[in-house]
Amino acid sequence: MVKKIMITNRILTTAVIPVTALGGKPVTGTPVSPAKTHEVAEYDNWFLQEVEKGLTEANDPETLWVSDDEANRSWEKKRTELVKSTLSAKELLPKKS
Repeated sequence: MVKKIMITNRILTTAVIPVTALGGKPVTGTPVSPAKTHEVAEYDNWFLQEVEKGLTEANDPETLWVSDDEANRSWEKKRTELVKSTLSAKELLPKKS
């Protein structure tokens, strides 16, 4: 069974923060420019599309999963290779006197 979640996007044009130190009056943040609002909306839409792609892939029975152990072995091999290449590169540096 495929679980569905609803994600909604929100664009905040101002921030209202209650501040009790100022007599309990809320402090309104700087309004966001229309250009910035558009930029935020574009990013928000892109992010939601990426989440939807991820959920679709995760729910696909054909998706191949990598176990934690397999991932750790792969990264350990890559780390070892990186250390070896770094040590080899250090041998090429001029010796300090």
